[in-house]
Amino acid sequence: MSMQKVSVMVPPLRPVPRGALWVGQAVSWLVGGDARIRSGFPVWLEAVRAKLAIDRRARREARSRSDLIALACRYQATQPEFAKDLFAAANNDRDR
Repeated sequence: MSMQKVSVMVPPLRPVPRGALWVGQAVSWLVGGDARIRSGFPVWLEAVRAKLAIDRRARREARSRSDLIALACRYQATQPEFAKDLFAAANNDRDR
């Protein structure tokens, strides 16, 4: 039985995407890294959640203030006293 040498062209493997590489390294750093890092991660995550809650509360207050002002503008022609009370309520929220 004779043997022959066969050359086969194989395309090169694709490189790992940078995003996947970064995520993999971050996960391995958090999970397998130093114990101080693992214990600090929940504290950092809670701080981020608290900041997002504060931002959300500020946006909600601004939205309700703008809704009051829009309502006051709508009633200004027909019921000026009520509109004045609404403007006062919207401006009073800002002082608190």
